[in-house]
Amino acid sequence: MKKAGLLTSILLIAAFTSFGQFPKIPKIGPKATPTPTTPTNTNNPVSNPSTNNPTSNSPTTDGVATKPQATDTPVFLKTSLDVRCDLENRYWKLPNESNYTSWIPQVKFKVFYKGNTKLRFLAEYFTPDGKPWFSETLEQTGSTFDNQTVDIGSSRGGSDRFTNKSTILTGTYGVKISDTRDNSVLFQGKFKVNKYKYGPNIPMFKNQYSFYVEQDWNLPIGYVWLDWSGNGSNSPLPKVSVWIKDDIRAGDLEGRLFYNGQQVATTDDMGEVSDKDYRYPNIIEDKALAYWKRWDFAWYKVRYASSALSRKTFPQAKFINDMDGEYTVKIFYKAQQIREVNFKVSGGNLADNGIAKQNNFSDYKIIVPVKILATTEKWNATAWKTDAFYGNPLNNFSLQ
Repeated sequence: MKKAGLLTSILLIAAFTSFGQFPKIPKIGPKATPTPTTPTNTNNPVSNPSTNNPTSNSPTTDGVATKPQATDTPVFLKTSLDVRCDLENRYWKLPNESNYTSWIPQVKFKVFYKGNTKLRFLAEYFTPDGKPWFSETLEQTGSTFDNQTVDIGSSRGGSDRFTNKSTILTGTYGVKISDTRDNSVLFQGKFKVNKYKYGPNIPMFKNQYSFYVEQDWNLPIGYVWLDWSGNGSNSPLPKVSVWIKDDIRAGDLEGRLFYNGQQVATTDDMGEVSDKDYRYPNIIEDKALAYWKRWDFAWYKVRYASSALSRKTFPQAKFINDMDGEYTVKIFYKAQQIREVNFKVSGGNLADNGIAKQNNFSDYKIIVPVKILATTEKWNATAWKTDAFYGNPLNNFSLQ
């Protein structure tokens, strides 16, 4: 068995692609039904372990934000969920054909958890007509002590995991993630799969495609939060996160922070621009079409004072505790503004607009609309209305 990824370096030498142009999406085989019937579970309604007490901001003590603390109860972090296509360069229904790409879904996500008991989750997948496709037990793939999170994901092992499962069809598929210890449902939704042709345009490679999950819904949805990791336990950095399509360099981005209309900081002066999350297919040949990054922006001169020690440690910093009002972040790419985010500070804390709480998010992040300006990105500007969070669009969310 040969996997698609193993041929990439050879194929790139022979590839005759046209960069900078938005390609037409070719099709093979019969088209899958566009909208699946989402499976129902009458015994366990769709939920996550923290819906009884969802929160979207850091907890407070006497009006001062404190670092969130994980417990023995795993909390599903919905913003971390990544559904993607895993590829193989063969198709089990046509074993004698070479360079015939097929795919199966895989998931990964984080849970907020500090317990010692091994976590056990199950992912079930459904065809576009709502019928069961296959299921898999998920693995605990790692953990981050500082962030108190555990990584959960599909297994990458096993040479036969594509056999009798993989497909060559695009369309809208269903997914459900459950905790097998109590059969509670963490997540239930759907994801849209598309494809593009890659490699040389010769008969030998006519059935070679890169399948990917559509992720344009991320672009208008941003996050504002306090980063308590590392040295931020006493003086967390307020951070703003946005998604940008295509593979761009951090050095070409700048984030300017405005307070009540006046610029108070820029990432070019003791600031941070970092790419922290990615969505892309196994075969990365057309990055303008299918490559998304989440970028985090922070300013080391602007912090949150969670204790008296904060002010002593950073005597030159501005603290948002002292600066109630309106904030705007303008993001520039190669000196041209491409994004804008607005948020408020009230009573010395990030003002929660209620969107995350109303939609049962427990990520300690405030969800904000993102203005997309003067960008060269080619994207589906209405995808967020139906596709956000894999078929779970946000209630009471609108673009400015």
